[in-house]
Amino acid sequence: MIVQHIDFTKIDLIIQKSVDLDAEAIIDFITNLCQVSREELNDIENPRKFSLQRIVEVADFNMGRIRFVWQKIW
Repeated sequence: MIVQHIDFTKIDLIIQKSVDLDAEAIIDFITNLCQVSREELNDIENPRKFSLQRIVEVADFNMGRIRFVWQKIW
């Protein structure tokens, strides 16, 4: 029911703008996105991969970050 009211273009914009986050913010963003993804995947009745796909997109957009940041993310 909630999904009907979500504007997915705004979610896409958030993912694209993640490149503008500083090092600490992108680490927090990805950490929390991973937590949401774990919760979605652990739902036995209705597992979802939405957030997992978004993690891949965030990683793709942020490939230009320095190794130090990626080390903390992983």
